[in-house]
Amino acid sequence: MIIIEKPYASEFLIDTVVQNDWYVLENETINEADIEEGAFELVPSDVAKRFYLTQEYPLIYANSENAITWVLENLPESNLCSYIKFCKDKIAFREALAEMYPDFYFQAAGLDDLKNIAVENIKFPVIIKPSVGFLSFGVHVVKDSKEWKETIEKLEKEVKQAGTLYPQHVVNSSKFIIEEMIEGEEFAVDAYYDRDGEPVILNIFQHPFNNSKDVSDRIYLMSTGIMIKYMAKFGLLLREIGHLKNIKNFPMHIELRVTKDDKIIPIEINPMRFAGWCTTDVAKYAWGINVYECFFSQQRPDWNTILTNAGKEVYYFSMAEVPSGQDRGKIQGFEYERFLANYSNVLEVRRINFKENPLFAIVFGSTKSKDEVVKILSLKTSDYIL
Repeated sequence: MIIIEKPYASEFLIDTVVQNDWYVLENETINEADIEEGAFELVPSDVAKRFYLTQEYPLIYANSENAITWVLENLPESNLCSYIKFCKDKIAFREALAEMYPDFYFQAAGLDDLKNIAVENIKFPVIIKPSVGFLSFGVHVVKDSKEWKETIEKLEKEVKQAGTLYPQHVVNSSKFIIEEMIEGEEFAVDAYYDRDGEPVILNIFQHPFNNSKDVSDRIYLMSTGIMIKYMAKFGLLLREIGHLKNIKNFPMHIELRVTKDDKIIPIEINPMRFAGWCTTDVAKYAWGINVYECFFSQQRPDWNTILTNAGKEVYYFSMAEVPSGQDRGKIQGFEYERFLANYSNVLEVRRINFKENPLFAIVFGSTKSKDEVVKILSLKTSDYIL
């Protein structure tokens, strides 16, 4: 079964569901969506609940973490629910990985506690973020004690904004985690654990930043070189994590960093989905695969053939974010064409309703130019707001 929820479901995902006759959970989002009646085989919530309570390892995919609410409320004792809790709570996640990373520094605190915390005990530089979060809400790099007070003031404003956009199971700002800054290159992996608990990698993204303070999701890169270099290494890490909780039939998007001494340290896992906002669809351009079909049919991509036949292009998805703190009610428009002129080979553009969401657009494209990637990283969406 697939659960379709707000904020965004791509046409590619909808078409895939229709073509494969997959069951779709009947919910408010589906009932309100502009989708032809009868396109899906809808399953009432009570029927889905009764069925999946009988399944030891439920096979469910969600396009959005908003779907977590249904699982937690209806399948509270399921293995799937335990996987979600393991992934979504960053504090619990760090505690579970403590044996694998005994020297990793982190501590938890409530929002009010952050104002009174003993700054001298913090091992700067650190990352501070909500224990339960999504995108880059409330994520900040703090280099020293001088930046601490200013950061906490920013957090208070962002907490209010996050509360109007996402359910508590997706972004919960009552608790924060402070953890050491992991120096190194950042990557993200779309993968799933199959019915036997073996991890299957569907895509690897390199996530570059504009500078050391940047925590945005501006661009994620895919290339043959990245896949060849890291697939085996990341696969071993996923297998080790999977053994911690005996994870099976579970889609996920994991973020991690590779240090200079080649140590791989997980940042977080997003459960029940691949790359958010259906950006995972970029795999159809980069590798010619449909990641949703791979998951539901338990397919392993033939990476030897795919990578042998792949070109030298670097594929990417790019997020055009609404600037943090921007009053979206004052935005009259966005200069899409002028913004897109910064991209040399646009494969697809998905315009997002910025009045209700934190994005103007999602761009899929390819390039052979490192300079273009640097240019995209430095773009300021505020320059294109009307």
